[in-house]
Amino acid sequence: MTPNHLDPLVIETVTRICKSEIPKYQNEQFYNSIPRDLFTSFCEAGLGGLSIPEEYGGIGASATTIATVFETISQYDLGPAIFISVHTMVSGIIARHGSHEQKSDLLPRLASGELLGAFALTEPQAGSDTSALSTEATILADGFSLKGSKCYITSAGFADLYLVFAQTKNDTGSGTSTFLVSKETPGLSIGKPERKMGGELSPIASIFFDDAKIPSSSLLGPLHGGMKVALSGLAGGRVNIAACANGLSRAALDDAKSYLKERHQFGKPLAEFQGLQFMLADMYIKLVAAQALTERAAQEMDNQSSTTSIKMSSSSAKCFATDCAMEITTNAVQLFGGAGYIKDYSVERYMRDAKMLQIVEGANQIQRMIISKELLG
Repeated sequence: MTPNHLDPLVIETVTRICKSEIPKYQNEQFYNSIPRDLFTSFCEAGLGGLSIPEEYGGIGASATTIATVFETISQYDLGPAIFISVHTMVSGIIARHGSHEQKSDLLPRLASGELLGAFALTEPQAGSDTSALSTEATILADGFSLKGSKCYITSAGFADLYLVFAQTKNDTGSGTSTFLVSKETPGLSIGKPERKMGGELSPIASIFFDDAKIPSSSLLGPLHGGMKVALSGLAGGRVNIAACANGLSRAALDDAKSYLKERHQFGKPLAEFQGLQFMLADMYIKLVAAQALTERAAQEMDNQSSTTSIKMSSSSAKCFATDCAMEITTNAVQLFGGAGYIKDYSVERYMRDAKMLQIVEGANQIQRMIISKELLG
C-alpha cells in the first residue's frame, strides 16, 4: 500500500524491528506466550500507541498506516501482529469512550507498553451473537461484581488490562456494559493457554470471574451502553485482520517465487513450467485485489465515511483478504511440494496461521451476513 495517509517512517521502523527482534522468539521456548521484551521493543518504537492521541503519549496514526503496520509485521510472524492489533483496538476504544480520568491514567501506560490490553467479549455460547452474553455485572453500592467466563481471549494470562463486556440491570433498564478490569482483580482467574493450530506467538485462553469486585470507576462509557462501545472497535479490527492476511499472502507469494526459481525438476527450474506460473499469477492477482479492498476500507475510516459504508468496506476487506490468504498460502505449500509440508520451511506456518484469520473478528460467514443485510436494507 502507498496511500496518502501512510507514514513511511513508521513502516521503516516496523520492518527493522521485525527483522532484528522477531526471529529471537520463533522457537518452542516462547510458543504460546507473549514475550514481553518483544512487546516492549515495538512499544519503544511507538507501536503501543498507534491508536492513542499524541496528547496521551501515542502517535495517533491513521487507519491506513495502522493497517500497513500489521501487514508488515505479519510478513514476519502473525502472532505479534495479532496481539498488538488487539492492544491497538482496546487503546482506541478507551481513547474514544473513556473519561478524562481513565484516559489520563491508562492511555500513557498502554502507549509505553507498561500495560498490555486485551478484549474480552467471546463466551462459550456467545461469539458474534452478542445478545447471548451471560457474564453478569451486579451493581453494588461502591462498584460492580463480575460473575461468568470468557473464552478464546487473545493475550489472556499475559495482558495487564482487560476490556470486559457483561450484562447489567437496574431500575433504569438493562443491557451490556463495558468494564476496565485489572489483571490484579481478586476473583479473576485465567485458564491454561489453548493448544492452537497456529499463531504460536499469540496465545489465547479463558477468563473466569468469581464475584470479582471492581470499582465504579471501572465502567467504560454509559451503563447498558456497552454494545456501542464494542461495535466502535470492530470495523478497525476487521481492517487490521485483512491487513494481517495480506501480510501472510505476501510472505507466501515471495517464498513461492524464490522456491520456483531455485528448485529444479526434469532439468530446468520449476519457474519454467507454465502450470506453476499460472498458479503464481493467480496468487498475485488475489493479493493485489485484497490489498486494494483493504486500502479502500482503511481510507474510508480515515475520511470518516458513513457508518454503513465503513461497515460494508471493512467486512468486505476482512472476508475477501482472509479467504484469499487461505488460498494463497495453501497454493504456496502445493508449489513447494513435499518440502511445503516440512516445518523447516515457513509456508506450512503461513497456511496454519491463515485459517485463524477466517474465523477471528467475526467468522467470514458473519461478514457475509453483515454485507447482505446492508445490501438488502
